[in-house]
Amino acid sequence: MRIFRAYCVAICLSAIFLFVGCTGGLEKFPLVDVSGTVTCEGKPVPNAIVFFEPLRSGESATTGKQGFATTDSEGRFVVSTYGENDGAVVGKHIIRVGKTETSPPCDCALNANVELKQVEISGDEPIELAFELPKKSRRQRDEVLEDDDE
Repeated sequence: MRIFRAYCVAICLSAIFLFVGCTGGLEKFPLVDVSGTVTCEGKPVPNAIVFFEPLRSGESATTGKQGFATTDSEGRFVVSTYGENDGAVVGKHIIRVGKTETSPPCDCALNANVELKQVEISGDEPIELAFELPKKSRRQRDEVLEDDDE
């Protein structure tokens, strides 16, 4: 009976530690409301996804959760991190802008694997950003034509 009780206690403690360990990554970092626009040659870029990837700063190994946003028909976006439209984590971020399945053709580079720029999110006031996408390189334009031929 004593062995059975010890076994049950060990299982319960293991379950508690497992639960605490798995949810420990859900620590919420401070957020700031962030919105903005994405343009290509001065025109709005609809249905693009904007990534806000926090960068590690100082000696801290924690960075916070990545934020995301999808542009509307006017190229406007509002960043969501833990919940809808709640903002981006305070700190430095790499910004990437990529296509979605519904992104229309665009003469600018939409590549979620390429860093567009870095920004610092700080303060308590909402932040408004504007991102002008670079033109596609000749190679990128050729790749699109090759994809269209298939």
